[in-house]
This record gives sequence, structure tokens and C-alpha cells, in this order.
Amino acid sequence: MKCPYCSKTVVGDKTAVMIVGEGPAHKLCYERQIIGQRVFEGLHLPVLSDEQLSELSDMVKMELNSRMPADDDIELFA
Repeated sequence: MKCPYCSKTVVGDKTAVMIVGEGPAHKLCYERQIIGQRVFEGLHLPVLSDEQLSELSDMVKMELNSRMPADDDIELFA
């Protein structure tokens, strides 16, 4: 069995992944392919308009900020 991305054998590779419609592939090859397509969790970034991409960026920033611990204690004298 060969990797559909690099055409090298996948047999014996402990990091091999099964790709639906493609078969077994090297995990690294698959990740490179996905990054090259700019796809994340099924979201195809190249098809988004500039406005949609900007909104997505804002949503990601808000989510990251909401996950940061709040610093309720304010030190006046350090």
C-alpha cells in the first residue's frame, strides 16, 4: 500500500492514517496536503470572502481572549 501523496509505502508506518476515499497515508504527508489546501476542520479558507475571513478572525480572537484567565487582583504598589 502506497501513500497517495508521496507514493512511498505506508506498510509498517505506525503514524499512518486512513483517509476516506484515498486509503492509508503518512500522517505528515496528509498534514502537508491539508495545510497546502488551507483547510481546517472542514472549513475551506480560500473560499471565504474577505469579509467572512475578517469575521472569522474576530471570532477566533474573542474566543482566545475568553479562555485567558482574568486577573482580578490589581496591585497598586509593586
